[in-house]
Amino acid sequence: MRRLAVVLMVLAVAVPSVATAGEPDAPEPPPPRSLTELTGLVEAYIDALTALPPFDPLARPAHRARLLIEADLFIGMIRAEAIRYVDEVVPEPVRTIINDLPGASALGEVLTAVNDAGADPMTTWIGQESGIALVTLRRAIHRLRVITDELGPERVCPVTGDEVLFVNDWGEDRPGERSHKGTDLHSPRGTPVQAIEAGVVVQANWHRAGGRQIYIRADATGDVYYFAHLDHWAKWIWTGTRVEAGDIIGLLGSSGNADSPHLHFGWMPGSERVDLENLQNPYPLLLEICS
Repeated sequence: MRRLAVVLMVLAVAVPSVATAGEPDAPEPPPPRSLTELTGLVEAYIDALTALPPFDPLARPAHRARLLIEADLFIGMIRAEAIRYVDEVVPEPVRTIINDLPGASALGEVLTAVNDAGADPMTTWIGQESGIALVTLRRAIHRLRVITDELGPERVCPVTGDEVLFVNDWGEDRPGERSHKGTDLHSPRGTPVQAIEAGVVVQANWHRAGGRQIYIRADATGDVYYFAHLDHWAKWIWTGTRVEAGDIIGLLGSSGNADSPHLHFGWMPGSERVDLENLQNPYPLLLEICS
């Protein structure tokens, strides 16, 4: 059990909390870790799922369940930090080249693509090293995904279709000295909005700010998800209605305090109820499930 405990402690410390991102008194985020370090974290997660000590069978289901439930968020946070690393460390034009490489790129393709950019020797070297490290990280994430996809709870992107655009806008200033407590997903008006996980509708009502809004409590996690500014909600949606992941619960719109069609998506992890004090940044989770 000692080895497992150490791995879990490393994971807990290594992935920064998203709870305070964007708060006025939040400290500046630390520099992003290297892509090699991030790959090591993913491999440690895989070890924690697959190499639990055989002499403690009672620990295996509990730890596996927890790690499987948290896998989407973990991978999304790894992806977000990898994006930040490339943006801050890798210069153009090779940054664009390695970002555009398919996830299953061969290492030779990486070297060829970077060399063909015609950059100066130092930029080329950084691009080669970072490109190979990024492909290696993507392969580790794929291995973790193979383990978790069929075992963890099903989650889907809350907005359907291929025209979903969003950025990490948590904590941005809003009128009335407010800060943004969610992620806005932009798509054409009338785009179907779906339940992200299986669970129960705990509220479906109108609010002057959120417009037509729905709160869903997930079965597997107790997380409460918030869907706001809907143009319409499905007629079968009421407080107490059961939903499955992928059920269409409404249509994207701009009801309430919204200037353009979008879904304001909020996340209250483990709340079991509507707890606006526990709103946390959903961007890393969305980055993984809406990829």
